[in-house]
Amino acid sequence: MRRIAEKLKHLWVLATSERASAREIGWAVAIGVFAGCTPAVGFHGPFAVALATILKKNRLFAWIGSRISNMFILPFIVLAEVQLAHRVRQGTWVTLDRKHVVREAPNLLFDWFLGTIPVGLLLAIVFGLVAWAIVARRDRFRFDAISSLAAPVRSSKPEEAIPVRSSPTASNSRQLESGLENAETINNPQVHDEGPPPSSGSPA
Repeated sequence: MRRIAEKLKHLWVLATSERASAREIGWAVAIGVFAGCTPAVGFHGPFAVALATILKKNRLFAWIGSRISNMFILPFIVLAEVQLAHRVRQGTWVTLDRKHVVREAPNLLFDWFLGTIPVGLLLAIVFGLVAWAIVARRDRFRFDAISSLAAPVRSSKPEEAIPVRSSPTASNSRQLESGLENAETINNPQVHDEGPPPSSGSPA
């Protein structure tokens, strides 16, 4: 069980990191939503994954986008696609009762395929932009959090002291000054104080 859990975790990491930029995820969700609006009922997930594989997008988020074809939303999508396509073709809204549906089944199926294009594209654009905005905001929040954590670390690091060394020029100048002082002392010896001058009188 532990090995299976590790494999599943590894697959999840690969799936979430596969082309996981905000732009790529937005495209993947849009592809999945469009696939979920097609008449391929029961195969929306595999169809979305196949499209993402062909177009080299994130397959996990494409599959998530295809979940728009759930039992609560799909009937309204199908109704909108059929009605819109029938309105474009015939100029009237379709009457959906049991007799009419059975009698006009081929035409309604054609309307379903035809209506997938405008309705599917519209929903794909909307959900793709929403996914892009959410992921972009998440990435921006993560970047700001990492930057705020890294700032105190940089400020608390002490700066290395740079040792101050005397330059050879300064040392040579001091030696030269000392030599000049010694030479001056030798050439000009200090005059010591003389004693009192001898008396001019002759000794008695």
